[in-house]
Amino acid sequence: MLRLYVICVALAALACADSEVEKLEKIRAEVCECKTATCAEAALDRVPKGNVESTPRAQRIAREMLDCLAEVYKHDRPTQDPDAPQEP
Repeated sequence: MLRLYVICVALAALACADSEVEKLEKIRAEVCECKTATCAEAALDRVPKGNVESTPRAQRIAREMLDCLAEVYKHDRPTQDPDAPQEP
């Protein structure tokens, strides 16, 4: 939860300037392209931290990043089904 809060605050800060929003959009694209949690977290670590004003655009980008991260986590999570085929 702390990581989510830090990401949201950082994303809100970046929305103040168009160049900062563009950086966020690039990071979002990287996160959404990742196939592993390690890759996605590394991309999220590049989100600048700071005190920023929250805007609807920054919030939308943050939500999309977190949705992509949730999908990556969902695919990386091992199955609880004992009859499921095992991946190598």
